[in-house]
Amino acid sequence: MDPIDAVAHTLKFNFHTITNAVAIDALVYALSIELWLKHRIESIQPSQDSLVFDSDAHCTFAQLALSDDTRFTVRRLDN
Repeated sequence: MDPIDAVAHTLKFNFHTITNAVAIDALVYALSIELWLKHRIESIQPSQDSLVFDSDAHCTFAQLALSDDTRFTVRRLDN
């Protein structure tokens, strides 16, 4: 993955009621596993609260697939 292009395919999560960094890290990791198991979408987790995808299509689909979860809000980072 081209590091310059990575920001264009990044989702950032905001867990409103959870402030513990380790808990957020574990929850985002679990979301990446869920995306792989349900949709075969690969991602990497460069920080506790974000996932990076190889393509625009995977990033967009992941955002839609995760948008109905009430534990967090998800937004796409623009480059």
